[in-house]
Amino acid sequence: MLDFGGGDISGNGLSKLFLTIAAAFAEAERDRIRERIGQVKADQKARGRYLGGKVPFGFRRGDAGELVEIPAEQEAIREMVALRAQGKALRAIANACYRISHEGVAGVLRASGV
Repeated sequence: MLDFGGGDISGNGLSKLFLTIAAAFAEAERDRIRERIGQVKADQKARGRYLGGKVPFGFRRGDAGELVEIPAEQEAIREMVALRAQGKALRAIANACYRISHEGVAGVLRASGV
């Protein structure tokens, strides 16, 4: 039973009906918020905007919030992909492409679809 100091509010049918309706409205509003957030994120992604988190290797965040390629790092990504296609191990690729760990190489290759 629910008691908020003013007596039991779940004891009669009308109070139960009101609580059920209020809960339904709250759930519907949560669903609408979730949908709106999803639409905004999809729109921002379609526009090439960066949605947050760690900026991926090979990019920097531009003035308008978009991801901008860093040419030297993009070349390093192409080199990593080529070395992996040759069957090189992640540590060997990391050693060849200084400044990044073998775990970083694995993340870059995953992001590149390799």
